[in-house]
Amino acid sequence: MIDPVTRRFSRVHTLAPEAAYLSELARAWASGAGGPVPSPSSLNPERFLRVFARQHAVQTLEPYLDPRLMDMADRIRLRQGVEVSRRRTVMMLLELERVLPALTELGCRPVVLKGASLALTVYPRPEDRWFVDLDLLVEPAQLPLVYDTLHRLGYRFAETAAAAELYEQYHFHRILVSGQGVCLEAHWALTLPSSVYSHDLEALRRSAVEIPLGNASFLAPGTVDQILHGVLQSIADGFNDLRRMLDLHLLDARLLDEEREVLCARARQANLSTGLWLQYHLRERILGAPSPGFLDYYCRPDPNLARTVDQLGVAEACLLQRAADDRGYANLLHWLCVPKHLRPREVRRYIFPGMEGLVNSGLCRHGPLPAWRRGRLALSRSLVAGRMLTEWARAAV
Repeated sequence: MIDPVTRRFSRVHTLAPEAAYLSELARAWASGAGGPVPSPSSLNPERFLRVFARQHAVQTLEPYLDPRLMDMADRIRLRQGVEVSRRRTVMMLLELERVLPALTELGCRPVVLKGASLALTVYPRPEDRWFVDLDLLVEPAQLPLVYDTLHRLGYRFAETAAAAELYEQYHFHRILVSGQGVCLEAHWALTLPSSVYSHDLEALRRSAVEIPLGNASFLAPGTVDQILHGVLQSIADGFNDLRRMLDLHLLDARLLDEEREVLCARARQANLSTGLWLQYHLRERILGAPSPGFLDYYCRPDPNLARTVDQLGVAEACLLQRAADDRGYANLLHWLCVPKHLRPREVRRYIFPGMEGLVNSGLCRHGPLPAWRRGRLALSRSLVAGRMLTEWARAAV
């Protein structure tokens, strides 16, 4: 007979059928296996395909999908959609090739971040990495010239939830959109001004590498910075994107031995050591790739927190995108990743946000909220925080 404690822990590692099959697809991709992955008979095809369609890794994992899950017409539609996505990625990279020379003429060498950079540096086929915009890290002093050049190339500032002056004061990038609908984010930083996390931009620029692009070249972050930036994005979206685990798997294979200690040291300096551990932990749970020993030595959180992560079912939540559906879940994972002594501060900042929190939540456009709206927001968020902290406490038992 199985005792209650064993039964409880056995449930921790048992994924829902949809999440389990999605994990199998990701494992097949990670291992380089060929051909479709057979789906289990217990899988509900309709429910799984809804889960699969929500993931931004569709164009990467589609070749491994069991064709028996859908009829011929649906398979054709899926493949057509994937092909459109791949062509869009190629179009975005061609637009990057158009924009960068104009900026180089100004003496501006932006560092290309996120999707475009990953597609061109770590993916065997760039078109397999889905991304929706171009992200350029620019020196703050060069921003006016960059904006002017982009305007000449047909870009205009996108409408944002807050006025431009508030956005520039309390955020870390501006969004511009071309006449063809290409979205470009001009970054001057990678974290919010008062974020508990940080990113060493000088180290990022020093370690940036030159990558060929058409007849020109661009600067891409080094492997350490790619990994750390991915951790920042995962924390921000509640570890909700399977692509980040696929990115990490490819990036980790490129880490040099001397970079591993640098990665952990910089993660600790940036308050990202628990987030880095969790990113690798999810890669292990989802892709089956063992976490490297150096990570346990430098970044592993205390055993209670590691157990809590498993009890919360974070791997399944990532695959099923819980943070997209559950208010507060991304905040809960953020609080787990924050150093222990800073957690009360971060909970207070969520319940009683200052101007930065209001602007970046899209809750104010021109200035502070009236007292009655701040009170209603605090009450609403207190209920969400209470529910999340109760879930945390139950998982920690």
